[in-house]
Amino acid sequence: MDRGGCLILSGLPGAGKTSVGREVAGRLERSALVSGDAVADMIVRGRVSVVRLPEPEARRQLLLRARNSCSLAANFADAGFTAVVDHVVPDREVLDLMVGLLRPRPVRFVVLAPPVGVCRARNAARPERERVDYDVGPLDRSMRERLGGVGWWLDTAGMSVEEAAGVILERGDRGVVGGV
Repeated sequence: MDRGGCLILSGLPGAGKTSVGREVAGRLERSALVSGDAVADMIVRGRVSVVRLPEPEARRQLLLRARNSCSLAANFADAGFTAVVDHVVPDREVLDLMVGLLRPRPVRFVVLAPPVGVCRARNAARPERERVDYDVGPLDRSMRERLGGVGWWLDTAGMSVEEAAGVILERGDRGVVGGV
């Protein structure tokens, strides 16, 4: 991976974004992990889930989280760190916004895409405070319809966190979506 570039790791809740992102970042000489969840947690009052009503506010906050995550990632990348962004990217509008904000830096987009059943099982095994409380099936269908064929979709169902990170780092040419 290029120094100063950005890797956007997306996928369903339970796909392994945070774990794999931390492992990828931990193997690089200079890196930063930007967590979309941590950015969302900065909203103390008035936060709504991005899959809940009211829909216009949920969408507004999703785009705000994407913009703020990209601002952090760009700052790290400009300082010579590879920025690994862990963020659910549900559709092309959000991806295009993120890539546009990160240009002209190199950007890779990798969707961790184990089957829905694997994500459901992993979500159920999480501590209660970390679990999502909605069915990820509709999000999976929507992401595949809206983003299918964009970036690199990696089925990590049979991989450990370490194996998935290794594959992502070894295949640095996969999933390039932006930059020069």
